[in-house]
Amino acid sequence: MELAKMVVRYANGQIIKGYSQNFFPNKPAFHILPAYPEAASETLEVSVKELKGLFFVRDFAGDPK
Repeated sequence: MELAKMVVRYANGQIIKGYSQNFFPNKPAFHILPAYPEAASETLEVSVKELKGLFFVRDFAGDPK
C-alpha cells in the first residue's frame, strides 16, 4: 500500500503533518509517521473521534492565500 501524505488537525488545534499507510474511513483510529524528525521519530496512533479535520495533500508547504 502506498503512503498517503496528510495533515491531521485535532479539535484542540494541534496539527500533525505526516504519512499514513493504514487510514480507512470506517476504522476508529489509524497511524501516522510525522514528516519532520523534530516532531517525533515514532509512528503515532490517531483517534478519529479527536479530529476536527483530515486532509490529503500533495506537499506540506501549503499556500496561505
